[in-house]
Amino acid sequence: MNALILIDVGNTRLKWATVTPRGVIKVQGAVPTARVTPRWAASFAKQHAGVCVVAASVVPAVSTLLRCALPAITLVGGTLRGLPLTFAYLNPAEIGADRIAAAIGAGSSAPAIILNCGTATAFGVLDRRGRFAGGAIMPGMDTQLRALASRTAQLPLANLAATPRALGKSTSAAIRAGVVFGWQGGVAEIVARLRREMGRSARVIVTGGEAQHLRGARGLANAEFRPLLVFEGLRIIANALHERAS
Repeated sequence: MNALILIDVGNTRLKWATVTPRGVIKVQGAVPTARVTPRWAASFAKQHAGVCVVAASVVPAVSTLLRCALPAITLVGGTLRGLPLTFAYLNPAEIGADRIAAAIGAGSSAPAIILNCGTATAFGVLDRRGRFAGGAIMPGMDTQLRALASRTAQLPLANLAATPRALGKSTSAAIRAGVVFGWQGGVAEIVARLRREMGRSARVIVTGGEAQHLRGARGLANAEFRPLLVFEGLRIIANALHERAS
């Protein structure tokens, strides 16, 4: 296979990485998704002309820009032919490309519960047969913070810079405590319920920009943190499609 570029387009950021001849993933950069314009996409395509590109995008407008700038790009989705993943799901076309890539990256760990912690916190389940079997979706912490600030008259936009205490001594601290501990508790509850439904032997694998806030959280002591999981899945997809075409 020629040189390979992997792109992960989230609601907040677009990240890209290269893969060395030995299969090592090296993150090269990131930009806010809102700044991905036709000019940016054209510049990116020019810099990586002739390179194989595989992308997981959850932003349709950016998917269109990338497809126009990089006509040979492979955009991951539930209906992509040759995808190394099977489904026990009503409509695979509805599944976010990042969830699919993460599930493929974690495929050797089935049964597993995969947490993608970003703008949304998505729980993906791999059953004992390695099939994507469903999951749950809840708002991420930043999404909750912004919702409080935009839907109330007096609550400010708090940030997650500091580790909160439950007893907030200011409005911002109280918001931070409620959102962080509420989110952690919600994640733990959903993981516990998924384990009851699918078997307690399921491993928990965590990735995404907000994953760090789950380290040491209740109910997740044995969770495995893999920050490059989506890229790992995209690499596996690229290799599988290359072998299929050979």
